[in-house]
Amino acid sequence: MYPTLFTIGKVSVPTYTILLDLGLILGLVLTYFEGKRQLGRSDLALDLGLWTVIGGIVGGRIGYVLTYLSTFRENWAQIFQIWKGGLTFLGAFVGGLVVLGLFALAQRRSKDRISFWQLADVLVPGLALGVVLGWAACLLGGCAYGVVGKGFGYMALPDIYGVQQMRFATQIVGLIQAGVLFILFWFLRNRWPFAGAAFLMYSLLYFGGQFFLEFVRGDEALYFGPFRLGQIVEMVLVAASAAALLILWWRSRLQGEEAEEEEEIEEETGEFEEAEGTGETEAPEGAEGIEEAESHDALGGIDEGELAEGVEELGGTEETEEAVEAEGIEAAEETDGTDVPA
Repeated sequence: MYPTLFTIGKVSVPTYTILLDLGLILGLVLTYFEGKRQLGRSDLALDLGLWTVIGGIVGGRIGYVLTYLSTFRENWAQIFQIWKGGLTFLGAFVGGLVVLGLFALAQRRSKDRISFWQLADVLVPGLALGVVLGWAACLLGGCAYGVVGKGFGYMALPDIYGVQQMRFATQIVGLIQAGVLFILFWFLRNRWPFAGAAFLMYSLLYFGGQFFLEFVRGDEALYFGPFRLGQIVEMVLVAASAAALLILWWRSRLQGEEAEEEEEIEEETGEFEEAEGTGETEAPEGAEGIEEAESHDALGGIDEGELAEGVEELGGTEETEEAVEAEGIEAAEETDGTDVPA
C-alpha cells in the first residue's frame, strides 16, 4: 500500500523499516518494565531484550535469505542490506530463542539464578507488541501477501513488487490475530499459574493460527510436498510448545501436591506439639491434686487420733462415775449399819 513512508531529497524512508524499528523499541520498553515487575531486575531484562533482538535480526535475515536464495545468488552483497527489508518472523523467533537459551545458561553461573522460563515470560508482552507492528509493516510494505483470487476475505492489495491484484488479505488477518493475542496476554500477564505458561501458550496460539494462514499466502516459499517450509517449522513449534506446557503443568501439579503434604505434616506436628504443651500444663494441676489428697489423708489421720483420744477420755469418765457410785453405795451401807444397833 505505502511502501515508502516519506522521502527526503533522494533518500526514501521505507514504511516497513520504520514500523519494524518502532516495534523493536516499544518491545524493549515493555520488556524493561516487565523485568522490573516480574524479576525486580529491569537492567537484566533490558540486556536480555537487546541480545534477543540481535539474535532475532540475524535469524530473521538468515531465514529470508534461505527463502529467496535464488534472488541473492545474483548479488551476495544484498544479504547484508537489511535496511532494504527482508526478515522472516520464524527465523527471527528461532534466532531469538537460541540467544535466550544462551542467556539463561549464563544466568546459572550468577548469584541470582533465574530460570529459562522466567526469562521467556518476561519477553512475551514485548514480543506480542512487536508482532503487531510487524504485521502492520507487512500490510503497508506489501510483504507476506496472499494468494490471488476472489471471494470473502479478498481485497485489492499489492505484493512486495507493487503489483496490485485481488488477493487474500493475509496481512489484515495476521494483524487482527496478533492484536487480539497482545490484548489477551496483556490482561493475563499476572494470572499465569507457573513460569513458562505465558511464553508457551503464546507460541501455541500464534503459530497454530499461522499454520492455517499459510495456506492462503501467495509469497515465495520453499515447499515440501503440500506444505510450506514455514508450516513445517510452525508444526514443530506448536508440538514442542504443547509438550513443554504439559510437562511444566504436570511438574507444577506434583510440586503443589508435595507442598500440600508438607503443610499437612507441619499442621499435624503443630497440633502434636500443642497437645504436648497442654499435657505439661495439666501435669502440675494433677500434682497439686495429689498433694491436696495427701494433705486430706493426713488431716483425716489427725482426726482419727483425736477421736481415739476422745474415746479414751470418755472411757475414763465412765470409770470415774462408776467409782463414785460404788463409794456412794458403801457410804449408804455404812449408814444403814449404824442405824441398826441403835
